[in-house]
Amino acid sequence: MSKADPYMSIIKTLNVEFDGQSYPINIGRGLLELFPELLAEKTNNKQVLIVADSFFKDSAVSRLSKNLESHGFVVFHYFMDAGKGNKSINEVMKIYGIMEENNFPRDATLVALGGGVIGDLAGFVASTWLRGMNLVHIPTSLMAMVDSSVGGKVAINFRRTINAIGNYYHPLMNLIDLDFVDTLPKRDYLSGIAEVIKCGLIADKHFCDFLVSNHAQIYNREQSYVVEFISRTLEIKIAHVKGDTREGGRRLLLNYGHTLGHSIEISTERHAKELYRHGEGVAIGIMAVAYIAERYLDLDQGIYRQIAHLLELYELPTYVDSAAYDFDRDALRALCKKNVHKDKKRKDNALRLILVNSFGKAEVYSDVPTSYIDEAFDHVIR
Repeated sequence: MSKADPYMSIIKTLNVEFDGQSYPINIGRGLLELFPELLAEKTNNKQVLIVADSFFKDSAVSRLSKNLESHGFVVFHYFMDAGKGNKSINEVMKIYGIMEENNFPRDATLVALGGGVIGDLAGFVASTWLRGMNLVHIPTSLMAMVDSSVGGKVAINFRRTINAIGNYYHPLMNLIDLDFVDTLPKRDYLSGIAEVIKCGLIADKHFCDFLVSNHAQIYNREQSYVVEFISRTLEIKIAHVKGDTREGGRRLLLNYGHTLGHSIEISTERHAKELYRHGEGVAIGIMAVAYIAERYLDLDQGIYRQIAHLLELYELPTYVDSAAYDFDRDALRALCKKNVHKDKKRKDNALRLILVNSFGKAEVYSDVPTSYIDEAFDHVIR
């Protein structure tokens, strides 16, 4: 196959610059086949360690390994279950072991192939091995494509604290292969759309209009629309991260819906098994802060209804149905109210909430009374 082949091509490239480091985000098809040539342009070292979701062992990873080996690369593998509980120091130590045994230098390459858990963990390993080695992201979930693989956040969990040990580290390149989008289960695809909607709500009213008017094409994964919404979401994220990698200003806005949504996610877990996908938790969190904004900022109710309509177009949940999942509603509300105060973005022990006051405009508020937050949980947990 040649690069002119429509099934093996880069459709769009976004050139990113963070912290003085620039790298490309390539969106296209057949990028696993193109990767060896792209990597050879960046490094002369031929050692590659692929850290991957076990689900892709006999498919994407097998193809990628053969392609790399045919170009003279020496490929090592580490497969793991992509559950949140495995984003741990134990997994990190095992990967360090492989690299120590095989004498991996700093100019060797670690490839993260999987969703957000894989990208976070592998990115953390790359950032710490010999104080930083080459990293390539090949995200396989929509959530990772539009959010977690971009912006430099890498981390692992410690005990019950999510992302307790982390760093900021940018890759050599990021490959967004639309072949993975085609094969995503419907629920996972739509969960990823929540992060897309979030970006529109905080930064671009016209993008929100695009998501409404073209929801059928996006829902059906028509390629030109997928490329458009992925690239526009990334452009919004890049604009908010640039100059604020460590989240002291504009980048905080990207946490819209996450503070309350994350509390709902962890509070509804049962035996370490998630009830809600991350994007679903974010969607409910968005409705919770929309409820707060309506009251705290005295907004017109139309904004709340429009946000709910946008989420519902993509079959995202807008509240927790306690009875459907056999939860004690009052106990769940109390647990969410407790867990929300563990949020790592709090400052001076106060929660920092992102509120949208009109489509495309958001601000950070550190003075929202606890009573408003409690009412919001009561509203979305029914």
